[in-house]
Amino acid sequence: MSRILFVFVVGLLLIAAVSGAYYAYVGLELPLSTDGQDWGEFGDYFGGVAGALLAFLSILLLVYTIHLQSEQLSAAQHEMLKRDLLAHVTKADDEIGHWLQRRLAAHNLAGETVEFGDVVWGLLEPSYINAKEFKLATVRLHKLTCLYCEALALYRANIDPYFIFKYHRQKAQSLLDFLKEHQGLLGQMAGPSLQFCQMHLDGRNEA
Repeated sequence: MSRILFVFVVGLLLIAAVSGAYYAYVGLELPLSTDGQDWGEFGDYFGGVAGALLAFLSILLLVYTIHLQSEQLSAAQHEMLKRDLLAHVTKADDEIGHWLQRRLAAHNLAGETVEFGDVVWGLLEPSYINAKEFKLATVRLHKLTCLYCEALALYRANIDPYFIFKYHRQKAQSLLDFLKEHQGLLGQMAGPSLQFCQMHLDGRNEA
């Protein structure tokens, strides 16, 4: 609405300015002509000058409108990307959370189970869990952590390296530290994959 009002006001000002300039050129002391030929000449002058100015103004407004629409489209695409990447990070975080809640059999204690997360966060020693189940759970956590770190790297590179990323980075770093401590359970390719995860968190892959 404001742009329409602006165009209307500018158009009136142009009409007044062009008419005033023509009248000043002909002579301010002369009365208004009653001759149709004079008015025809004025119409030709008005159409040539005011029409060109209004057309130029219309082009400027069209360019401004296109630029504004481009900015709005870019902002909408950024919001969509932000939402998708945040959903990706949240999904990876949720999968890790569910896995850490998985209950594993305790070592030499029939029927007793403990949450895997209690071991990962240092509340229980790894020796408290059945060795076979502990290895399988750690291997699965390794895969989930790799996906988690990749999602965080994408989020930081495209959205924001602070706030949400900082919280998730601290969690991912704790998981990496745990996996590095038990790297012997993960196989020969665990070393390079953990290094890539650390690079994702540190941002060294962006250099």
